[in-house]
Amino acid sequence: MMLEFAGIKFKNPVVIASSPLTSKIKWLIEAEKHGAAAVSTKLTFIKQPFYGKLRMHNNIKLSSIVCYDRRLDLEEGLRLVEEAKKKTNLIIFSNITHDNEDMDGWALLAKEFENAGADIIEANMVCPNVGLSTKSIKGQEALGAGEFGGAVTGQDPQRVRNVIKTLKESVKIPVVAKLTPNVADIGYMVRVCQEAGADGVCLAGAQSSLPLVDIYNDGKPEYHLLNGVSHGSLGGPACLNMAFSQVAQAATKSSLPIIGGGGLETAEQCIMMMMWGATLVTMCTSVMWYGWEIVDRIVRGMEEYLEKQGVTYQDIIGKSLKYLRPSHQLEALEGWPEVDLDKCIGCGRCAKPGHCDAIEMVDDKPAITPDRCLGCGICIALCPTKALTMHYE
Repeated sequence: MMLEFAGIKFKNPVVIASSPLTSKIKWLIEAEKHGAAAVSTKLTFIKQPFYGKLRMHNNIKLSSIVCYDRRLDLEEGLRLVEEAKKKTNLIIFSNITHDNEDMDGWALLAKEFENAGADIIEANMVCPNVGLSTKSIKGQEALGAGEFGGAVTGQDPQRVRNVIKTLKESVKIPVVAKLTPNVADIGYMVRVCQEAGADGVCLAGAQSSLPLVDIYNDGKPEYHLLNGVSHGSLGGPACLNMAFSQVAQAATKSSLPIIGGGGLETAEQCIMMMMWGATLVTMCTSVMWYGWEIVDRIVRGMEEYLEKQGVTYQDIIGKSLKYLRPSHQLEALEGWPEVDLDKCIGCGRCAKPGHCDAIEMVDDKPAITPDRCLGCGICIALCPTKALTMHYE
């Protein structure tokens, strides 16, 4: 079922994020083979400020952090896009960044990728590895040549404005801003992008993060094959709820279409992201962890959902925003959990929460005192057999 973003028709909402997954033509072919509508090519510079190698902290089922990786130089990026246009029917986002003091460089990158066949320019104002890691450790005054791109740009409204205006004046294809979440008000930054003429925004995790450490080995950070550590880009399920919030803030404070990502692993989560306001969804960590087959499952699952519910993608975009309101306008309803004794296995998990005295185990089954229930819902979340449901008074 088709949908539109920035004036371009997409066969479905799934975009593979700029990452190692989009650094080679073989991976772009895999992306199309498994159902993705679009890819954002690996971050490209005119010339990289340093040449890294992929090093990741992986806490499977929770988070990934990348603090060091190889990007593409301009000629490599152009060849990749040219090959992709010949060998696939994917919509191609070209992910670029440059020093925010040099608008001519931004314009050059955009024009070159437009000429190479890119469908959309994605201005990278999110990557914390370019200069934000230096800023986070030593302060902005320590930033050197080439370190004023990525998230450092995305934290400065005027620089964001300048970059978007420059790109819009330089190319005819749509321009999307991929914004850092490491700001006080993401909604305001999205409005800046809209005022500057952007055709959309991408909000996809990448909170500045540090890894777990080995407490029995001198506090050494848990990275393989890496000497030292820096603040890196967070991915995986740890991002998901923050990503929902960022997308909703953007959707309520501007009319720009949004690409939402950060921790997406299932079709249901992608539907949720769209209900919080995203038009397209993007993923990286889940494919790196579990393989390209996850893209098939997500695309198929989303299409099955639409068919069963009798709705279109357009129908679900922003559907949950009507429930959003300031805290002082919320209304607490009264109720308590009820137990299905046929489903209950007597494990006692529901009676464990440290703050709760509404549930006690009697003959290996939970006994609930309704007037003591605080309504937190933790017991329902803990139950492994879904034997508990909330009763509304």
